[in-house]
Amino acid sequence: MQAPPHQQYWLGLHLVPNFGVARISQLLAHFESAEALWREPDANLMRLNLPGNLLRQFCDARRRIDLPQMMEAVARAGASLITLDDEAYPALLRQLSDRPLLLYVRGQLQAEDEKCLAIVGTRKASKYGWDVANQMAAEIADQGITIVSGLAQGIDAAAHRGALGAGARTIALIGTGIDKVYPRENAGLAEEIVANGAIVSEMPLGTMPLAKNFPQRNRLISGMSLGVLVVEAPAKSGALNTVSHALDQGREVFAVPHNIFSLSGRGCNRLIQDGAKLVADVDDILDELDLSHINAQTRITTERLQPANEAEDAIFEQLGADPIHVDVIVRLTHLPTATVTSTLTMLELKGLAESAGPMQYCRAPNSRRQ
Repeated sequence: MQAPPHQQYWLGLHLVPNFGVARISQLLAHFESAEALWREPDANLMRLNLPGNLLRQFCDARRRIDLPQMMEAVARAGASLITLDDEAYPALLRQLSDRPLLLYVRGQLQAEDEKCLAIVGTRKASKYGWDVANQMAAEIADQGITIVSGLAQGIDAAAHRGALGAGARTIALIGTGIDKVYPRENAGLAEEIVANGAIVSEMPLGTMPLAKNFPQRNRLISGMSLGVLVVEAPAKSGALNTVSHALDQGREVFAVPHNIFSLSGRGCNRLIQDGAKLVADVDDILDELDLSHINAQTRITTERLQPANEAEDAIFEQLGADPIHVDVIVRLTHLPTATVTSTLTMLELKGLAESAGPMQYCRAPNSRRQ
């Protein structure tokens, strides 16, 4: 599908070095369109009541940019563009003073993506953090809310996986060019996201994963979303940078409480102390965002996933988020070892329990809030 003609001019403006949205907006204020600005002769531009060095930089850069060539490069990357002139530009992003001139997109943004929740946290997620992010993403996505995150390892990946596992949409905002996947370990996840949502970047093609780009990317994670949920984050974390942007943008901030003896979640506990909404289950988020349209089918499915007899019930009651050894379950339930092991297998098949190591079990994430 051929890109609309106006997009090449927005791409050209985007690629002028050292010209962000503020400077380009200064220039656009004098013209009817991006195309008119791009085609205006140098001599006429130099007459504008703007700094001469700024105008010379723009004119020099414009001569070096081959628009057809750059549009072909976008197409070769399997991407499309969404510019400020396009109706598809996300409405929440459009409200930002530092909104991008354009977005590179692999996959598709849809109208339903106007209802998004960002889920962020540490790259070094614990099993608890991974399970919480994964489960909450699935439950929230099941309400028709698109999950937004940053494609990083840890909590980001768990959130994307949770949405995908629920057969729902998810969007990854990345801090590299749309033609670069970072980290490489998430290349497979990235392709799944493209097929079931979108990967989005404001960075030019070829941009490598430089540390300075990720705080800039974080403002888009919060900017596209109605709120930001922090699942697990240490006291110094990139997730807290996303929270800072969210507060500046007037977005809601949510945090999952963490073990007080664990450094990996200290940032979440501090956020709650500072006024973030404490999240014990997804209803806390849905109520705050006024999105409490709980899916009846989800309730029916949950009701079916219950222990079927006394042995299953007794063993299931001993399972929690932390792994427990089979011998401990035998001692607590006074059931024979053979009964315990066979019943655990049945609970696994039902999706109520999962193996957490040799002879150790815990509740499956999707069964912990019944």
